Amino acid sequence: MAKTTNHTELLKAAKKAVNSLMFNPTPSKKVAAIDALASICQLVLELDPPKEDPKPKASKSKKKPKASKAKSKSKTSKKAVRRPKRSSADGLEQAQAKAGTANKVGKVAKTKVVHAITEGDAQPFEPRKEVPVVEPKVRKKEQMKLTLLPGESVDEAMARHRSAVLEQERLEAEALIADSNPMMEPSFAPAV
Repeated sequence: MAKTTNHTELLKAAKKAVNSLMFNPTPSKKVAAIDALASICQLVLELDPPKEDPKPKASKSKKKPKASKAKSKSKTSKKAVRRPKRSSADGLEQAQAKAGTANKVGKVAKTKVVHAITEGDAQPFEPRKEVPVVEPKVRKKEQMKLTLLPGESVDEAMARHRSAVLEQERLEAEALIADSNPMMEPSFAPAV
């Protein structure tokens, strides 16, 4: 305990001497600061630190049996649950069952549920239907195929393209109806 008190008192005295010298430098204060620092240096040189003992290394033989036991357990558990490979018929069937498309073959089409009449957001207790979701990449490719008219934006060109597709589908539907019903006059034919 005496050593602890001694070194703390030396540190406080050295701090006081150095601060006094820094704020009001005089030759006598310089000598006092050098003496205080010399006494601290002398204290540090007199200390003999204890020798460090090398830490004992853990034997590797103890760790290996634990690891081998864990490996043997994991091997037995993997053998107990056998999963079919994707390339096998069982694996393909399992993959299709997970996707909910066991009766379909090929790429699964993404769909979303909308209101059956307005095709807006689906509401509770209202009729619903599924519609295919257009991927952003597909939409971008369609935009890249369009030719823009002078002064036309991409959105306007897409709207023009959609209306042209709808008109084409309407004309095809009317032609099919006219072929199946000879009594009906087609609306696209000129009136006589």
